[in-house]
Amino acid sequence: MTVNAPPPAAPPTDRVLRAILAILFSVSCFSVLNAISKTLTQHYPVAEVVWARYLVAFGFMLVLFLPRSGRNLFRWNNVGSQIIRGLLLFASSFLYFHGLVHMPLATAASISLCSPLIVTALSARFLGEPVGTKRWIAVMVGFAGALIVVRPGSANFNWYALLIVASTTSSALYQLYSRRYGQTERPDASANMATIVGTVAAAPFLPFEWVTPVLGWDLVLFLGLGAMAAIGHYFLTIAYSQAPAAVVAPFNYTQLVGAAILGYLVFDNIPDFWTWVGAAVIVSSGLYIGHQERLRYLALVRPNKN
Repeated sequence: MTVNAPPPAAPPTDRVLRAILAILFSVSCFSVLNAISKTLTQHYPVAEVVWARYLVAFGFMLVLFLPRSGRNLFRWNNVGSQIIRGLLLFASSFLYFHGLVHMPLATAASISLCSPLIVTALSARFLGEPVGTKRWIAVMVGFAGALIVVRPGSANFNWYALLIVASTTSSALYQLYSRRYGQTERPDASANMATIVGTVAAAPFLPFEWVTPVLGWDLVLFLGLGAMAAIGHYFLTIAYSQAPAAVVAPFNYTQLVGAAILGYLVFDNIPDFWTWVGAAVIVSSGLYIGHQERLRYLALVRPNKN
């Protein structure tokens, strides 16, 4: 889909900083969410965990935002786009949780680091935001890093990594939709729609695989899963409504830190050498892209100050 409109004007510096802080907090929530989901899927079907993740998140949205937002929590300017956005997020969660059952947290997180690269690659066509030759090269280098992590054709290749790749692509498209329509939608209403769509989309799978949750610690985990999802996606929506996608997206790579720490503490998993090498290549590409975007927006802002 080609966008002929000119690139959006550079946002104020305070909005960019707010977006960066929001994405960092969002990524922290998602790291905890993934650790909880991997724990739950050891005892419960993936479809049930995905459904609970959205249903509980919807409940948290009502508790946290309904008193303040009222009916605005259920008002959207573009319902069709919001539904597509919600389905992309559901697909990303469903695929990621299935892959995560069979993979270490840090390995899955390393593959998902390509999401910012996909966002950057598609932002020119989808959002009308220029990318440039240097950033294209950085994107290609980042994808090479992903191949180092996945290692297709090697004895260590895990077919479930392809589920993480598909999830990452869905996540990137979700982020692009968040950016494209974020400035015309309330962040709380957008996050609420995502929980509604996810709950409805996951429900048809439940009759075929259901395990009644055990009261106690499992119930706490289910509630924590929804809480992290609701808060994380609320701040993700804020981030993409405050700054261009190519600026915000590279900060997603900080999830590797949380995944490595939680993977070691909770599951006693330590990423192998090549996973770290591939992740380092991807992160370096993301850092370079972020640096180039910072230079570009400084160049746009400075003439306005003269």
